[in-house]
Amino acid sequence: MELNRLEKLISRYEEGETTLAEEKELREYFSQEEIPEHLETYALLFKFQSQESSTTYEESEPIELDKRNYWFAWTSIAAVIIVALGLFYFNQPQASLTNSEMSSITEQEQVLEKTKQTLKMVSAMMNEGTADLVYLQEFNKTKNQIIELN
Repeated sequence: MELNRLEKLISRYEEGETTLAEEKELREYFSQEEIPEHLETYALLFKFQSQESSTTYEESEPIELDKRNYWFAWTSIAAVIIVALGLFYFNQPQASLTNSEMSSITEQEQVLEKTKQTLKMVSAMMNEGTADLVYLQEFNKTKNQIIELN
């Protein structure tokens, strides 16, 4: 096969414009032993295609599931749902006041209590964040000492 025609077929193949006959012709060409160096990568591709086209695959029989497998699947799903609901229920914040106390408290006092709870939560988060600043301050001191030495 001429090198020019071969390169045109390859470029058409890369564009997806070749016919099945042309692709067969390319496979036959690349099954030869002597191939130009700049086309060796295509040789691997077409050799693989020709090998895979000759392999056949057999259909396997579908796997039958017995009732025990269905029972196991449903109990697994139920267990996951129970665990999720349990985590959701137990992770809810507990009210600090009982129902009898809540009935005697006015709306403004409820808002004040909620605000206090929110501020406590924000304070706890801020304290966690500032704990790491100690390391940063120590780093800055050391850095300043090094700069003064130079």
